[in-house]
Amino acid sequence: MTAPTRDQLLRLRRTLLACIASLLHLLVCWLAYGAGFMSISLGGMAVLSFVVVVSGVLFLLAIWLNLNLRFYDPSMTMAQMSWSIAVVFASAYFFDGLRPLVLMMVLVVMMFGAFQLGLAGFLRIGLFVVACYALLMFALYRRGAPLELRVELLQALVFFILLLGVSLLGLEMGNLRSTLQARNRDLHQAVERVQQLAITDELTGLYNRRFARELLAQQKALADRGQYGFAVCLVNLDLFKTVNERYGAEGCDQVLRQVSELLRQAVRDVDFVARLGGEEFLLLLSGTDGAGAELMVERLRHRLREASWQGFPDLQLSVSVGISAYRPEESWEDTLQRADAALYKAKAGGRDRVVLQ
Repeated sequence: MTAPTRDQLLRLRRTLLACIASLLHLLVCWLAYGAGFMSISLGGMAVLSFVVVVSGVLFLLAIWLNLNLRFYDPSMTMAQMSWSIAVVFASAYFFDGLRPLVLMMVLVVMMFGAFQLGLAGFLRIGLFVVACYALLMFALYRRGAPLELRVELLQALVFFILLLGVSLLGLEMGNLRSTLQARNRDLHQAVERVQQLAITDELTGLYNRRFARELLAQQKALADRGQYGFAVCLVNLDLFKTVNERYGAEGCDQVLRQVSELLRQAVRDVDFVARLGGEEFLLLLSGTDGAGAELMVERLRHRLREASWQGFPDLQLSVSVGISAYRPEESWEDTLQRADAALYKAKAGGRDRVVLQ
């Protein structure tokens, strides 16, 4: 069986609190029974105790075994509240003078609805309480219990006023909880957006220079643990100033976006692409040696030369690339420096070529 999720653990905790409240109610019943305030036999108390304990265990097991996930409401809020209220009214039937005090336990149960119930849920559970109260009064009347109409009406009025107040309070707490959850979601999305902006290049959507340095440090740490090596490729668009002269700054940006998309498509999911600035890009190829990186980049170079650029039918681009494979125990700055030196050789050697160093 898999470990409970965070949501399931939260439901377990709430259900456990509800079970503790039920056990405290049961303790009050036993104290009242011992003091002679309950007209019930010892066998009846044993049955009541058995019902309370077993029902609590069943609710907990349903969540622990993930059986609750089959329901529309995995928290089983209505089911737990309805059952607890029914138990309170059933035990109240056997109380004599302390019956109004025992019924206050219903108000505690209502507070648990603040975790999940909305207005419709509180209305349904409120109607259930009214029905239970009416059934209790009818059962006491049929039993021949001494009921004074004025007293019972006053007690009922106070009980339902308190019930209404607790329900409104619970509903307000539920609304506040929903508002806080919505704000937390918005805040989480905003934080994720800020984090994404902090590591990506605004124009191309690729990783930026700052995050590229972090990626290089991570790759070095993995390589030093003996997991694999990596290769660094510095890609520079040849004579890109002519693109700016022909198409302007906006056209230049459009070309850079298309080049970035092509680079993104050319690498594997385990590789990384970053824009270092201007027309220079970095390819970080994980688990790749120098020869493998050279073969991959040569394919990329030919693909760029033959590419058709949307909105620029006459445009032809070429790239110069410098490659260096990580050497054990060297700093990632040294690896990057060797790639930069290889790029310089590619530029000095006539451009449109790949140099491995």
